[in-house]
Amino acid sequence: MRRTTIMILLALAAVLLLSGCMTQFATQNGKLAYAEIAGTPVGEVDVEEGFLYIIHPELIMFGEKGWEMIDQDIEPVLTALGGDAVRDLKLSYGFTTIDYILSAFIPLVSWGTYTIEGEVVRR
Repeated sequence: MRRTTIMILLALAAVLLLSGCMTQFATQNGKLAYAEIAGTPVGEVDVEEGFLYIIHPELIMFGEKGWEMIDQDIEPVLTALGGDAVRDLKLSYGFTTIDYILSAFIPLVSWGTYTIEGEVVRR
């Protein structure tokens, strides 16, 4: 009985350790493309969206939007501001404190958050 309990606790600890991660995409000079984006600044992109997934975001993700389809979040902002591109784009995904707490209590279903930041320019 004691050995079974220890094995279950070790398995639970492994699942909790592997249930969250944080990745951020950015550069020191603010360029995430090969070309310089010139233009007049017309506003900012600042989007934060949550998503649900099982074990890892690339395995099974719930909902239609996810961190791999950020163009669906950027395009409405570009249209509303009359912009053509986003300069100094910063993309990050991971989890907030609430996401982490929820994921800890329900280890198979995890909560995550991705953010998009940048300056909208009109060329």
